Amino acid sequence: MSGTDQKTLHVDADRGLWVPPEVREFDKQIVFRTPRSTLQHFGSGPLDPYYGMIDEGSFGDAEDLHDPKNPKLAPNQVSIKKQGEEAIVFEVECVIDDPGNRRAL
Repeated sequence: MSGTDQKTLHVDADRGLWVPPEVREFDKQIVFRTPRSTLQHFGSGPLDPYYGMIDEGSFGDAEDLHDPKNPKLAPNQVSIKKQGEEAIVFEVECVIDDPGNRRAL
């Protein structure tokens, strides 16, 4: 799978980025790219449903971020790449503060 996937993701204010099931299982390394940063996660076990290292502050307009590492993903996209596979780009739709309380990212 490559390019922009139809599935949209969300950020939980307490738990981080929701990671879709199809990318939770990986061998050796998975790389997350947000407008603000690039994060490499090493290991071989499945990821939890939420990735706490990515929060609401990982997204925004490129000109509003201090030294954005991946400005082409601004304002609300995340790229997830398992080692040896193509990156999948997802749109991050909203932040969930409380159950049922959604707001735009």
